[in-house]
Amino acid sequence: MKNPAFLIVCVMIAAAPLFRGSVHAWAQTVIQAMVALGGIVLVLEAMRSKGRRKPSSRRSSLKGFTTRELLVYVAAPCAALGAWSAVMSPHPALAFQGLLMLMTYLGFFFLVAVSVRTREEQRALVWVIAGTAGFLCVVGLLELYDVLAFAWWDYAAETGNAYKDSLTGAYVNRSHMAGFLEMAIPVMLVMFLIRSRPVEWKIGLICLALFLVVCQALTLSRGGWAGTAGALVFMAVVLLLKKGFAHKRLVGYLLAGIVVTAAIVMASTPVVQRIMTLTQGDMEDNIAHRLNLWEGTRHMIADNPAAGTGPGTFEVAYPPYQQPGYTVLARYAHNDYLQFTADTGILVIPLMLWLLYLFFKTGFAKFQSRSCQTSGIALGCMAAAIAILIHSYSDGNLHIPANALLFTSLSALVLKN
Repeated sequence: MKNPAFLIVCVMIAAAPLFRGSVHAWAQTVIQAMVALGGIVLVLEAMRSKGRRKPSSRRSSLKGFTTRELLVYVAAPCAALGAWSAVMSPHPALAFQGLLMLMTYLGFFFLVAVSVRTREEQRALVWVIAGTAGFLCVVGLLELYDVLAFAWWDYAAETGNAYKDSLTGAYVNRSHMAGFLEMAIPVMLVMFLIRSRPVEWKIGLICLALFLVVCQALTLSRGGWAGTAGALVFMAVVLLLKKGFAHKRLVGYLLAGIVVTAAIVMASTPVVQRIMTLTQGDMEDNIAHRLNLWEGTRHMIADNPAAGTGPGTFEVAYPPYQQPGYTVLARYAHNDYLQFTADTGILVIPLMLWLLYLFFKTGFAKFQSRSCQTSGIALGCMAAAIAILIHSYSDGNLHIPANALLFTSLSALVLKN
């Protein structure tokens, strides 16, 4: 293997969902160890190649940031805010654990940015993401229809019958499974754009795309549906508005096929009942519960505006703000934006806006590239970001390590030079 650091990246993206979404402490320790190993590999490679070649002083014609610029514009602000919040936290031990996880994500971001060096590795990473999504769907279908039970992914003791009619794959929660799929689907779709392929390949890609969309429908995640729909509409609009794009008719046919397939599948599943849970049904799964939880989180932010309660401390800091009428304490705010603000203070808001500005500015610049692969991957990553940003309004996917790693890797692909 010529690039062991890239192999570590692929293994982490593929394995993190299989570790039950990596929500448990032992799985997060494995992630931290893998990132540290990747960093050691990169340092050894740099030492071995030192003096053999001189870095070019000429910037690439493609837009993006150098490693040093990523450190200044991305990593430094995130690390500084996390450290400030952890130091000021009333829960220092837990806050420093959260800070360690934040540094792990930043380390993984740089690992992807530095280790993905060639066009072949870019394509390989896309296939790893698509393959992982496909495997998760197969596991989920086998469990959903009782064809084969996997003891490792049996969460009956934890969830009871809460998700018995929905596809969850290796995740505990269907919304977290949907979060991975909504990012994987647009990234997989760019395989139609990055190079011309034989008819057999195109048919296979179409089947894979429809399979992932069908499985996304079967998750019965309302946020997943909205995120995936938003991503597909974003991709279609951007491609149809691009001057000189020669496959506009194909985009229309593919989008129509996805919409029709999803509609047929959703019509044969408990979608109506699922939509009704917005106002009825399980107290923990309707809009009233979300609004109640967000109200408590807003009070929490108001009491800790400057530095929040510390990274990763929401679960222990929230109980005093629990609103009347609910007996189960929340682990997440079910809104990533509110939870990030509650954890690290209001300064995270301009930081998030800054990072999104850098991401989409760079992504659209790369989308204008004459390289089909550069343009396609930029579009797929931006659409994936749109999907998770929509879903994050009503859920906490970016607090699930497996999904956070995927989002981090896609961000690095766009921002790296």
